[in-house]
Amino acid sequence: MLRRSVTNLRGPLLKQQQRAFSASRPSLANDTRRSALISQQTVKEWKDLTAPQKVVAATKTSANIGLILAGAAVTGTILYYVGSELFSSQSSTHIFSDALDRVRQHEELSAMLGSPIKGHGEPSRSRSRRNRRILHQLAQDSEGNEHLLMRFYVEGPDNEGTCIVNMVKDDNGKWQYKQLYVDVPGQGLPSRRIFIEGSANTSRRA
Repeated sequence: MLRRSVTNLRGPLLKQQQRAFSASRPSLANDTRRSALISQQTVKEWKDLTAPQKVVAATKTSANIGLILAGAAVTGTILYYVGSELFSSQSSTHIFSDALDRVRQHEELSAMLGSPIKGHGEPSRSRSRRNRRILHQLAQDSEGNEHLLMRFYVEGPDNEGTCIVNMVKDDNGKWQYKQLYVDVPGQGLPSRRIFIEGSANTSRRA
């Protein structure tokens, strides 16, 4: 008897829920239409705006355009400096790569260090050699000539060394090698300084 009564009650309850849902659908549709009408009434054409409203609208548009232009300018500046550092022949990154290539091509250094020769910057806690910073600075001599001084480290299977770069700007504003040498510590023997560009007398004349 209880099961039959429960079964008999389910039918009317389901019908009441369906009616309530159907009754709510027109109200949702009406709300959507009302919001659409309100939005249409809110949006006005430029000619329908008053003078103060036109000023406010123009100010907002100018501010948005200004923000976009400022963002584009900042992005362009960052890309310019990054590109200059990576691809310019006068950048410190390019100078490091060129100096390392000269070290690798030097026959005496290749015999002392072994092959292949790797280069990296200052010692770091990071295990990745790429994260080691290449130490360099700009300086002027007594005659007012601008110099770029750089130090990095080279190592091969047999030995390692410290590479020193001294460059000076020519009349065209380009860096030229004044000195490029590697100090190789001796294993039980005095350390040796191998000049790739310039000589010991070059620094005395500077």
